[in-house]
Amino acid sequence: MNPYLNLGTQGATGVATGPHFHFELKKDGKRIPLKIARKDIGQYLEVLTPGAKNWSQLYGGEQQGFALNPSATVTSEMGPRKAPKAGASTEHGGMDIALTPGTKLRFRGEGSVATHAGLGAAGNVASLRTGPYELGVFHLSELPGASTTRPSEATVETPGGIDSRAEDILKAFMYGAQSQNAAPKPKELSLVEKIKGQVVENLLSQALNPAGFLASYQEANPYLLGQSAATTDYLGGFFG
Repeated sequence: MNPYLNLGTQGATGVATGPHFHFELKKDGKRIPLKIARKDIGQYLEVLTPGAKNWSQLYGGEQQGFALNPSATVTSEMGPRKAPKAGASTEHGGMDIALTPGTKLRFRGEGSVATHAGLGAAGNVASLRTGPYELGVFHLSELPGASTTRPSEATVETPGGIDSRAEDILKAFMYGAQSQNAAPKPKELSLVEKIKGQVVENLLSQALNPAGFLASYQEANPYLLGQSAATTDYLGGFFG
């Protein structure tokens, strides 16, 4: 069974002209419209409208020509536009799709989801990473439950839209900045390197503390230990 990743509920948080999903998609770091990736991403996005019993694809499969769900309406394409309201962008960074208010969204496939509440003009945001794709879903009324959900410090809205701190946080989600901060994996030493290290350590120990090194060597040397045991056993026959 394929896993399902919840992406939240359609809403109008932030600066929005009514409830809708705002999709911002990137492939290998390059921004593209969602409809171009209908085959790779769109058909695996599923919606559940209020009152419906079953989930349905946002874009149909190959037999349907990857057509948009009949209950969905594109309210704003990606690219230049006239700002629909004060604070909205004139260069639309994504694609707006409206469904019945309260519609839930999920992704049928593998990946990871990070969430952020109150991200300036973007409102509540869920960020999906799967393969070479990064999908941001803005203006959500409800975020999916996730361990990465945390309140935002970037709540100041400017006339141009999202403030600079919010943009930095959003880029961290969209470009995977969190993974860049991961600690590097320790290098696995070869057997030769381990032996060399032990020899150097012994030489340093001998040079800095010759008496102590000699004592530890005598205690650990199996030949000397055998001699000591044999001598004790032999003399014990006389004095035992």
